[in-house]
Amino acid sequence: MKGSSHLITGTGVSLACAALLHTPLTPAAAAAAVIGSLLPDIDEPGALLLSRSLPKPALRLLKAVLLIAAAAVCWLARPYAPWNWAGCALLALSVFATDRKLRQALMLLIAAALITAGLIGIPWFVLQGGFPQYMLLPGEPLAAVIGGVLGLCALLPHRGFTHTLYATAIWTGLLYWIAPAEPAVWQAGGIAYLLHLLTDALTQRGIRPLPPLEWKLCIPLMRTGKFSAAVFETLFIGMTFVLVWIVFVQMGGWRLWIG
Repeated sequence: MKGSSHLITGTGVSLACAALLHTPLTPAAAAAAVIGSLLPDIDEPGALLLSRSLPKPALRLLKAVLLIAAAAVCWLARPYAPWNWAGCALLALSVFATDRKLRQALMLLIAAALITAGLIGIPWFVLQGGFPQYMLLPGEPLAAVIGGVLGLCALLPHRGFTHTLYATAIWTGLLYWIAPAEPAVWQAGGIAYLLHLLTDALTQRGIRPLPPLEWKLCIPLMRTGKFSAAVFETLFIGMTFVLVWIVFVQMGGWRLWIG
C-alpha cells in the first residue's frame, strides 16, 4: 500500500475514531495521527518516510526547506558551537539520505545522540563573561527510549519490528508519556499506527505481528504496485472520506476541535 494511501486512511480513520470516543481533538492529535500512519515504514529500504507519500515537487520543496533550516541552525546557534554544526550536518544529511546504508548510519547517529542525552545528559556551552562555559544539562529518560527504538528500527529489515504489535504498544505508550493530559494524541496516533499494520496485512507479504511466533497475518487481497492495490486503495480512501463526513459533519464531530 502506498504511503499516500496510508496517510489518508490512517489520519482520517484515527481522528474519526477519537471523535467517536468524544475526545477533544487538538493539532497535536492530528500530528500524531499523520506520523503514526507513516511511521511503520521508517525501515522502508527504498525511500524516506515521506518520499512515497508526497509528490516530487513537494519533496523538492521539503528538501530546500531542510537545507535552509540547516543553514539557519548553523548561523543562529553560533553561541552553542560546536552543536550548531552538528545540527546543521544532521539536517543536511537528511536531505540526501536516500541510500539505505546512509540512512541507517544517520538513524544510528541520531539514536546514539538521543541515548546519550537521555542517560548521561546534554553537553552544552553557554557564554559567560564573553567566554564559552561547558555545562551538562540533566538527561531525559524518554530521549533514551526513543533513541533505542530508533536504533533498533535502523538495523531491522523492512516489515520487521516496526510492523509488530510490540512497536504499536511502544509508540502508543510514548505518546501517552509525552501528552498524558491529551488523550486524543495517543488515541489517534496509536490507531493510525495499528491501521497501517492492518492494511499491510491485506497484501501478499502480510505481517508477523507477534515475533518470535511464526504466525503471519496475511489476507492477500492486493499486491503493491498492481491493479488490485489501486482498486482497494481507492476503495479505502473513499470509505475514509465517507466516515470523516459522517463523523465530523453529520454527527457534529467538528465541535470537538480545540486550538
